[in-house]
Amino acid sequence: MQAVGVTAAGLAVGGGAAWAKSRSDEADAAEAAVRELQAQLAAAANTNAALDVSTVNLQQQLANLQSQLAALTGQNGPLASALSAAQKESADLKTQLASAQSQLSAANDQLGKFKTLIALYDQLEGIGLDTLVREGLTAVAVGLTSALGLTALLKDGVLLAHTLLDNFEKLLPDFHAAMTWLGSQIVNFKLSLYAVETAAQRTVNGALTGLTVVFGGFVGYVLDHLPFNIGGNVRATLTATQDLLVNVEEAAADMSTQVLDRISKYVSDGPQNWKRTLVTPLRSKTLTPAANLLSALAEADTAFTTALHEPVTAALDQRAQIRAQIAALRAANQL
Repeated sequence: MQAVGVTAAGLAVGGGAAWAKSRSDEADAAEAAVRELQAQLAAAANTNAALDVSTVNLQQQLANLQSQLAALTGQNGPLASALSAAQKESADLKTQLASAQSQLSAANDQLGKFKTLIALYDQLEGIGLDTLVREGLTAVAVGLTSALGLTALLKDGVLLAHTLLDNFEKLLPDFHAAMTWLGSQIVNFKLSLYAVETAAQRTVNGALTGLTVVFGGFVGYVLDHLPFNIGGNVRATLTATQDLLVNVEEAAADMSTQVLDRISKYVSDGPQNWKRTLVTPLRSKTLTPAANLLSALAEADTAFTTALHEPVTAALDQRAQIRAQIAALRAANQL
């Protein structure tokens, strides 16, 4: 029983201790819970303070936002205007883009035409006009030089022709005087022969005409009336005289037709005068044009040199330099 009592006492003490420990543990847990609640309360107080600060900040931010909203609301009209302007500008840009595209298309077409034009210029350059012009200028220069080399001879010839023509013109009065003298002599011959014919005609028979017939009759008449035997010698003399008179008559007629009539018209003052038909035309249509030609050749050479040969040669040299630059540009850019 004692043992049972001890055991029961022991159980009682052990149970009390367990209860006490349980109560102690509960107190510790309650204390820990209090401390946790206190910590939570402090945290809540801090949180509440933070929330108060946040509320103030939020209110401030709200006020700022309201101010910004008012500002943005005030900017809504300009923004709408700006949007409308932007939309208009966009439409304008679209129009400009379409115009630019049209211009680009036209530029491409124009570029194609320029390429064709450049190809034609290349063909034109391929003709070799510069070479032909340069060779032509050289040929003309050589021809002018050769022609000018002959001008000295031509000038001397013109001067000599002028001198000869002047001397010939000075002789025309002498020719005229000679023809006048010859004409008067022919008239005198004819008058003398007519006097002989008239005298013989009166001696023999008035019905006879012509110097030969009349003088022949005169010879027969004289011979018939000569005494003795002197008729033979007289006949020879009179026959020779008759021949002389006939020759003189024929010579007078020939001098008139073969000399006077042919030459006098060229040395007289008539329309066929040599001064009109020869001297003046030679001087005005040959010698003066020849002198003018000499002057024109000199002027042509000067004009050719200063106005054509030198400037054209300089232009051809410039064209050659530009052509070389074009070739270098094409080679450098593979055009």
